[in-house]
Amino acid sequence: MNPLALLGNILVGNLAKSLTDNLFYKTNGPVRGSILYCDLAFGAAEHSGIYVGNNQVVHKNGQGAVELVSINQFKNTISAITIYISCNSNGEPIGDEHVANDAEMMIGTNSTYSLLSNNCHQFCSYCITGNFTSNTFSLRQLKKDAKLFLDTSQWRAWNLTKR
Repeated sequence: MNPLALLGNILVGNLAKSLTDNLFYKTNGPVRGSILYCDLAFGAAEHSGIYVGNNQVVHKNGQGAVELVSINQFKNTISAITIYISCNSNGEPIGDEHVANDAEMMIGTNSTYSLLSNNCHQFCSYCITGNFTSNTFSLRQLKKDAKLFLDTSQWRAWNLTKR
């Protein structure tokens, strides 16, 4: 298959998943310490952060700075369609106060950003596991950490109309 056609199929599939999730697999909002992620470029990549309450997220930006941003800044900076929230087996948001506290303690720190070694997923993994040298650099690995440490079993779309 031609690479452009393959990319087109991936983008259409990811857009369809996002629309389906927004219609049928929603939750009203995260709790403090929830892990959030959203697709970039219609699913070609993802961005993650930690919800700390009051519609604010701590994340590592593309320049390597850990910053506190509003949920609108988190979503709009990367042109996300859907924000996904860590949830339990009943589809209810799940988080942890220690995760939120660790994220807040890192606000204002800065380090060299790398897609493969020092990114937003590694930052979130550190907040979950306490392991600053975590080898978690992909969303797939972050989801495994969330399952192991927070008992996350589902990822639901945030119903942003009900905030």
